[in-house]
Amino acid sequence: VLRTLYWLLALTLMAQLSGCLLNRVYAFKEQFCDYQSNFTFVVDDGVSMHMHHPVLRDTDVIWLLGASPTFRTEGTETLEMVYVVEKDIGENAAEYAIPLHLEFQQKNGQMLLRAGIIDKNLSAMITPGLIRETVAHACTAQARMVSRSVHFDLHDLDPDDIPTPQEIVAALGPPNGEATGGMLYRFRLRGAGPEVEKSFARIWLDSTGKKVERVQFRYLIYQLDADFVSGEGSIRIFL
Repeated sequence: VLRTLYWLLALTLMAQLSGCLLNRVYAFKEQFCDYQSNFTFVVDDGVSMHMHHPVLRDTDVIWLLGASPTFRTEGTETLEMVYVVEKDIGENAAEYAIPLHLEFQQKNGQMLLRAGIIDKNLSAMITPGLIRETVAHACTAQARMVSRSVHFDLHDLDPDDIPTPQEIVAALGPPNGEATGGMLYRFRLRGAGPEVEKSFARIWLDSTGKKVERVQFRYLIYQLDADFVSGEGSIRIFL
């Protein structure tokens, strides 16, 4: 889901982008107006999104995410960047890590983003159905300039695409702590310094504790908020 967030900068941060980067981000955003022709989703162990007409460069992605990747593997024609977010705990948290794989293809001397894959651990909380619903509304989502956010409708989301508390705990392990009415997870970018924003996930539960009512996930400078009760979603950018 996080690969779909890049285009929001064209709506909310125009003054902070160079002209060339702004053009590429806007072109990426426009592709969502016909996303079935421009993107392919594959759901297996994780969720991948493939771009039919790549426009974003590797340097664009690093700037837009606000951090260098954890790993970078470069060949003559291809490049892979991996951002590994892990639970912010003292011991080894590899079992519950959330890698984000970004694949690039060389074209005209530039490495262009052709695919993004989120790990099965994250897709247990940010489900494939939620990703599809977010992307489907990307073209018509309403931007709010003051709050640097974009809001979209989730009323058509299939109830089966709402994660359960059991699925989230199975994927991410026990929460770091309890939040009011639910669970709290804290994450860090592996190998990053203190200047890189930490990530978190908050999950609100109903009175029985068996149903997820809302999910809020912060990944670096981006925050996704999905309220399944009100049927409203938003993506916010923090700078």
